[in-house]
Amino acid sequence: MPIYGKVESPEDIRRINCIIRDEMLEVEDEAHLTELKKRSDYLCTLTHSPFWKKRFGEAIEELRKVAIEENRITVKEANIIARYKGFDKEYKPWRSDIDIEEQLRQIPAEVVEEITHATLSLEMSMEILETLRREFCAIRAAMVLCEDEECLKRLKRAVDILSVLPYMESFKEHFDEGLLGAIDALITKEKNRSVELANIVSEVEGWQSYFESIGEEDLGEQSAEEYLQKLLEEEEKSETYIPTEARYKGGGKVLWIVYYHPRRKREYAKRIYLPAEYRDLKMEGPGEFKNRFGNKVWGVKISYEMKIRPTVIHVRGKEIHLPERWVKKEKIVTLPKIAQNVRLLEERPKSAMDIA
Repeated sequence: MPIYGKVESPEDIRRINCIIRDEMLEVEDEAHLTELKKRSDYLCTLTHSPFWKKRFGEAIEELRKVAIEENRITVKEANIIARYKGFDKEYKPWRSDIDIEEQLRQIPAEVVEEITHATLSLEMSMEILETLRREFCAIRAAMVLCEDEECLKRLKRAVDILSVLPYMESFKEHFDEGLLGAIDALITKEKNRSVELANIVSEVEGWQSYFESIGEEDLGEQSAEEYLQKLLEEEEKSETYIPTEARYKGGGKVLWIVYYHPRRKREYAKRIYLPAEYRDLKMEGPGEFKNRFGNKVWGVKISYEMKIRPTVIHVRGKEIHLPERWVKKEKIVTLPKIAQNVRLLEERPKSAMDIA
């Protein structure tokens, strides 16, 4: 069994199962998936071993409870991946005679409540990375347990809530550039995993939703704080979030990045927001680009010039007048690496599905 780190507490059981489930997203054959499932089983077996009973004493009961719960989630994901990959295999959980199904059904709602209403205490050090990782792990575990499409949409919204943190001024001001870059890199990795799993669950269950990771380009001119508030308000209504037109001064314009998804065999369309007045619009890619934090992402780069109206700046009682001018702007729009026939259009084709 690969080394996933020591088991000192129930949280370590959760951490190891999260790693196992994330590795399941990368499997290419049934044998690898089966081996990963067995690693989760093994953790359950260890909770009955004399060595662990002696080592943990009375705490072994809590370890066993968490190991069984995590194993159920891991096995559910294994079966979802097996169906998605076309493997002729259905896995059974360790000690399937123990019934905790009702307990598992409560998890998605609990995770949504935790992300949207409970206080999230974040450390001002590298420890924040582990805290954020745990939150994303909990969301992905809940996705596996969803019994309807609305549940999946609400959990994707929870992913978006965490994903917007690096763009919030009130968040950024607490960290130096190095740590902020590390936070952005971790969130990018975790949100992409979460969206990948959400799309796998949606496809296996036969639901219509298709999801994409949000990025800075989704904010338009509104602040990240305003975007987050909108997400929370939409969660309160328990409705699917539909981005509104960007609030540029003087109005805004919506354009569409349209592409073909070869796995799903259909076209998808992703909104981008521009000011009402712009010129010299160009699209580069698809390819690898660096975002504002210096981290590499896959997608297209949209560049354009926007008109800035005459401005008056006051500095120590002195007025500085700036004339009307055109300023170059860029947006990096993230896309799946397998996206084909990527193009920028003024109208969404009727054949293209709007991305949730």
